[in-house]
Amino acid sequence: MHVCRRRLTQPGSMTMTNNYASGPNSDYLSQGSVIRPREALTFRDLELNITSHRVLRNGHSIHLTPTAFRLLHHLMKDPFRVYSRPELKNAAWPDNVHIGLRTVDVHIGHLRAALNRVGEPVLIRTVRSLGYALFE
Repeated sequence: MHVCRRRLTQPGSMTMTNNYASGPNSDYLSQGSVIRPREALTFRDLELNITSHRVLRNGHSIHLTPTAFRLLHHLMKDPFRVYSRPELKNAAWPDNVHIGLRTVDVHIGHLRAALNRVGEPVLIRTVRSLGYALFE
C-alpha cells in the first residue's frame, strides 16, 4: 500500500494537504483524510456557513428558511453563473415534491427581501427568460 500526500491550493491562498492511499484497502483507509467541502462560501459581503446554516451579510446575521438557505447555497456555488428555474427547483426541493416553477420566483423574492433587510444592494439578478444569478 502506498500513502501519498498532495498539496492543494484553495482560493484565498489557503493551502491544504490531502492524504490518500492506493491499494486494495484504499477506500477504507482514505475516508478520514479526504478533503471535505468548504464550510463557508463567500460572495462580496455575504457569507454562508454550510455546517452551522448561518448567513451573514456585512457582519449581520440573517435568518433564512431552509428553502431559502438551499437556494442561496446553490447560487453561491458558482456566483456569476445563471441558474434556470428548473435547476434551482431541483436544488432546493426534493424530487417527490411537486411545485410549479413560479414557486421558485416567490422564494427568490423572499430571499432577496431577507438579504436586503440590512440595507445593502440587491445581490440576486433576474436574467430574463433564463433564470437567476448573483452579481456585483
